[in-house]
Amino acid sequence: MGFIFVKAEAGQNAAPSSHLVYNDANFAGNIIINEVRVPKGGEAMYTYYEALGWGGKGAGYAGIQAHPKAHNYIFSVWDHKNHTAPIRAVHRGPGTLTEKFGGEGTGLKSWNFELGWDTDVWYTLVARCWPVKDHTFYGYWVRSAKTKEWTHMVTMDVAVKDAHFLGGNDSFIEDWLETGKNARTTHLRNGWKRKLTDQWHAFGSAKYSVNSWDLKKGKRSFNFKNNWNGGVAKDSDGEYYFMVAGGSNTTPTTNNPSSHSIKRNEKRPGYAPIKIHSASAKLIGKEKANVSWKIDPKSLPQFGYKIIAYDKLDKKKQRIGYLEKIEPHGRSAELTLSKPIDPARLQIWIKCTDVLDNVTESVKCD
Repeated sequence: MGFIFVKAEAGQNAAPSSHLVYNDANFAGNIIINEVRVPKGGEAMYTYYEALGWGGKGAGYAGIQAHPKAHNYIFSVWDHKNHTAPIRAVHRGPGTLTEKFGGEGTGLKSWNFELGWDTDVWYTLVARCWPVKDHTFYGYWVRSAKTKEWTHMVTMDVAVKDAHFLGGNDSFIEDWLETGKNARTTHLRNGWKRKLTDQWHAFGSAKYSVNSWDLKKGKRSFNFKNNWNGGVAKDSDGEYYFMVAGGSNTTPTTNNPSSHSIKRNEKRPGYAPIKIHSASAKLIGKEKANVSWKIDPKSLPQFGYKIIAYDKLDKKKQRIGYLEKIEPHGRSAELTLSKPIDPARLQIWIKCTDVLDNVTESVKCD
């Protein structure tokens, strides 16, 4: 399910396309998470290391690629017969580009060649969907274990209601240009899916498989039909799933297909909750205020915010301004006040919710 960027005659030299389907997560959800790492010896050009895949009325996938242009992040959503309008991007993070795609279905893809990724580093990928009137919005965020910082890559508007993340949720590794002589490896860990009831489910088991139809004579991976492997491995940080495809020295130590599991004792993801770095407010005239704030990039990224204004001299503490909004990329807002007020009497507070629904304490705006 990758993209062909260079024309070539179809042959039999592609590394076998391999999949991990998290078959214990076959239910609707509104958040999915996975961590992906490409070991130094497992990078091969023209490889898509997909980490998040889902079905439904807004089916799509996300991951990282070893692309001739640069190390790339990708997030794509397919068109569906129930969509009432084309998919569009409502926010593009720094360096993110969006364009329509065709070939294996049609839809909207986003990719980012500027942020970059390194081998031997874990990257956390988070996708969340939420309702906006009769549409569904999809957001995509990534975190580097090297910098510890989060980046909001894109938000897409899908014109259909209740387009949740359906199973089977999967990860795959794909050689899109028949470079099977080169081994490529992906590591995956700490996968999660949140149910519509807000309960968290850890990816505790997965079915590993190789596209068997591609291994037959005359098919794209015939010359590397025995060069694949997958399962569970362990390093100093714990267990992870792995897949290897291609490379003349790669041999299977498991069956195709086969089931694998990792014991998960956590109850929910453990990333550092959102933290407001600073916040300020400025009165515009006497009945409006401009509020702006910054989020600590090493804390979970923002999903929404709530702003409340008071008159400091009002002993009843009745609010004179209120704004609550889901806007992951918003860092400023105009607040309408219910009465004229002197700047010295105005007091504004803000609290933010992150993509996993942790909520900050209220912070007073300077």
